[in-house]
Amino acid sequence: MWGGGELYDYHRELDIRHGTLTRTLRWTSPAGKTIELESLRLVPLTQTRKHIFLQEYKVKAISPDIKEIVITSKMDGKVTNKPQSNDPRVGAGFSGQVLHMDCRECKDPKFSFIKSKTTYSQLEMLCAMSNVLNVDGQDVQPECLMVDEQSIIHKFVITNPKEGALISLTKTVAYVTTQGIDGSGIRADDMDGIARQQLASAHDAGVAKLKEEQTAFLADIYDTADIIIEGDDLLQQGMRFNVFHLVQAVGRDGLTNIGAKGITGEGYCGHYFWDTEIYILPFFLYTKPEIAKRLVEFRVHTLDKARERARQLGGIHKGALYPWRTIHGEECSSYFPAGTAQLHINADIAWAFKHYFEATNDTQLLINGGAEMLFEMARFWLEYGSWSPGGHFQINCVTGPDEYTALVNNNYYTNVMVQDALTYCVSTAELLKHEHCEAYLKLREKIGLTDDELNAMQLAAEKMYLPYDKFIGVHPQDDSFLQKKEWDFENTPCDKYPLLLHYHYLIIYKYKVIKQADLVLALLMQGQQFTDKEKKLNFDYYEPLTTHDSSLSTAVYSVMAAEIGYYQKAYNYFKCTARMDLDNIHHNSQHGIHTACMAGTWMCVVRGFAGFRIYNGVMHLSPYLPQEWTGYTFCLTYHNAVLEVSVNGKRVKYTCKRGKRVNFVHANTQKVYLKEGKSVELLMKDKFEDLTSLHFDSVVIDIDVAIPQIQRAHYESWKETLAAVVEDHFSVVDYKNYLQNQIGTHRFAGLEEFLKTKGVHLPVGVSHDAPGTNTLWALGNKKTEVMKRMMDQNPPAASPTIVQLVKDLKNEGIKVGLVSYSKSGEKIIDHSGLKRYVDSYVTGKDMGTLGLRGKPHMDMYHRVVERLFTDPKRCVVIIDDPIGFDGESIARFKYSISYPVTSYELQSGCNIDHLEKTHLELGISRVIKDVKCTLTADLIDEWVSKSEPYEQRLERIKGECLKRRRSSSYLFNGK
Repeated sequence: MWGGGELYDYHRELDIRHGTLTRTLRWTSPAGKTIELESLRLVPLTQTRKHIFLQEYKVKAISPDIKEIVITSKMDGKVTNKPQSNDPRVGAGFSGQVLHMDCRECKDPKFSFIKSKTTYSQLEMLCAMSNVLNVDGQDVQPECLMVDEQSIIHKFVITNPKEGALISLTKTVAYVTTQGIDGSGIRADDMDGIARQQLASAHDAGVAKLKEEQTAFLADIYDTADIIIEGDDLLQQGMRFNVFHLVQAVGRDGLTNIGAKGITGEGYCGHYFWDTEIYILPFFLYTKPEIAKRLVEFRVHTLDKARERARQLGGIHKGALYPWRTIHGEECSSYFPAGTAQLHINADIAWAFKHYFEATNDTQLLINGGAEMLFEMARFWLEYGSWSPGGHFQINCVTGPDEYTALVNNNYYTNVMVQDALTYCVSTAELLKHEHCEAYLKLREKIGLTDDELNAMQLAAEKMYLPYDKFIGVHPQDDSFLQKKEWDFENTPCDKYPLLLHYHYLIIYKYKVIKQADLVLALLMQGQQFTDKEKKLNFDYYEPLTTHDSSLSTAVYSVMAAEIGYYQKAYNYFKCTARMDLDNIHHNSQHGIHTACMAGTWMCVVRGFAGFRIYNGVMHLSPYLPQEWTGYTFCLTYHNAVLEVSVNGKRVKYTCKRGKRVNFVHANTQKVYLKEGKSVELLMKDKFEDLTSLHFDSVVIDIDVAIPQIQRAHYESWKETLAAVVEDHFSVVDYKNYLQNQIGTHRFAGLEEFLKTKGVHLPVGVSHDAPGTNTLWALGNKKTEVMKRMMDQNPPAASPTIVQLVKDLKNEGIKVGLVSYSKSGEKIIDHSGLKRYVDSYVTGKDMGTLGLRGKPHMDMYHRVVERLFTDPKRCVVIIDDPIGFDGESIARFKYSISYPVTSYELQSGCNIDHLEKTHLELGISRVIKDVKCTLTADLIDEWVSKSEPYEQRLERIKGECLKRRRSSSYLFNGK
């Protein structure tokens, strides 16, 4: 390049803050003439200028008597790809020239272009160039030359420059394709006009303005994406280097995504993989959610291609399968065992959308394509999966994240992620059905979605095969993995890694050896499904079998090591992740950087060291400080609020930088609420402490509280049922007496007592007595039929107040359950729209099948608590009417609230003060007397925090109950 001579004082600098690459040097020619050169490269990252880049060269004549300086600016249309490599990590499917020149033009010295076409897709691209050169402020016109067959040169000749003369060249280039600036597609004949406009706009702005725009853009990014590390400059450099590459590589138009190699090399041909959803999207989601949205939109926009791909498999008639690697939506993978067989890509995309929607509540994207995408991906699983003889839903012939194991049955990661995707798909249908009904009905009609399909999705999720080996206490990575012989790690020399470069895949597939996190990734992605003990056992088993031959592996192992307390391992894995490309640890960075690994650096700090998780829609953080550091700081964006987390010494400071309010749980022990501009400083605590210091972590609600019409419906259905049995009209007073007598030796004790007052005596009978038979059970079954008919004719609506309470509780991370003593309970819950909001429920149908007792026992409430994986001591119960319950049973819950303002008996003129006294005597903690009272999570938390200590209250009520029993003056309302 320099034609001999001597080069010295060379310096090159990537300025991450300002987004520029600069070089400075001195060069002395063979004739002894010296110049200084300073160059600047700037690729604008703003969307308005995404099609241009510029280079600025400043040449200073140091020596006197320089006769001539010649500067040429070339546009080379004969660019070739590097030769194909035997390294499968390169994954390049092209070599040689893949862009072929169609035409070129060099009429205007300030505007020349080359138009080219791709070999196969025939997409057209125009590359236009403009050069402006001046000497000490005076413009110099170039000579435009067409050299060889596919190149253009602008040649500038400066004769007899004086000593110290400053020569400045600004080269601006624009790229325009037939895909179009906005993705809508443009005519090939219009490309030169668009390129000319782009170049003119950049020229008018000037270099200084473009630099200013770049700095402002990056400052906005770093405001929430930067991580400050105190105590290790090399890791700080690695962190910021990685963030910069992610920002410059990511597509921000919804039509492009982010390549596995970014925009720095030919590896993988620029293709997009699952890396986006599992590694990269979380980084943008919690730092710049508007960019995460564009990544999600890319998948939405390529849904039709995914539908086509599913059909290409043959035998798949419904649904969509996204490609393993792609650019425009077509499958570009050629080796299907490590490509198309990685069907978990569908579940990865569903997981990403779920977390995107959870963090942003972007209902517009959900309605406009997101839900359709979820339903179509779920349909694919119903067709591809199958049912085992034992009644499990299984997914066979797949490849999981570990590419050293291929074409297996029931890869655990795939199954557990699909289970989550199917469950989320059904809950999305419920959300749309009740909150965006018109849009939901239009979508159902558009894609022909049926209730049978949704039911099948729910059943497949519930019956998903998730194996567990009780002998070694781990989950098998797949059906065959534990039966394989372990790889001989001890006798495999270091120079034989990565294994894929030295052993045929058929050899590798035979052994128990893992390329990258697979089962361990499942522990991270679906952490709520595993106990701490399970996480540790599985990590300990799979870590020694993992070679980390993929750059995607170390970040996951770092996060999980941090979670289970292996802090030094976590830090070592993080160092490898952070410096992967700067130190070329895998010896292949020449083919392009590793974007997923770069995003993994953020993951290690935020999800690993800081313990960031989202549980039930609430942020949880459990920070600790690596002993090598003195502190670190980062930001999280969630629900339109920005939380800054700063860890120093033994304390962590939380600040709400922006947003109305941010709420989260610190160290699994303390709920925190911050308004904008407010901070709180807390001690770091043992991250494995239980949630006992929270005032409560679950709420179980009586269905009669949630749906006020239920009492009326029960009354009307009994009224109709008993019309043929008793001559007198079944009045409201009768119904109240029935409710109060609903305690005894069997389910229909209250009914039996009521009938006796009317002179009717019936045997109890058995549960399968047909309606019309003269037994109590037959009457009960008849009443159930009538109730179902009434529910179908007039579906009950949930109380808006209770719906808002449930949403509020969920936003705070509180689990919610429902109890219905009606055998029609499940149908009622489904019709009311409450099903999608609650975590679990128990109905009258469960009483027989689960052997649950009725009043005075609270077995139904206890069973819901079990299903919520919590304890009565941490649970609040909200009951319509506690009469009939044993006070001691009520007192075993953390706090109890009666809400009789919703009941039918109150609407019939009940004395509220007398009712309050009765309820309090039964052990109820608080009675809601005001119809206008609006329950909120904060209000309940305030009541619970001020209540009598649990053990003290339990002992008091036990004593009171015993006293009443001994006096025989008050025993469950006289029964």
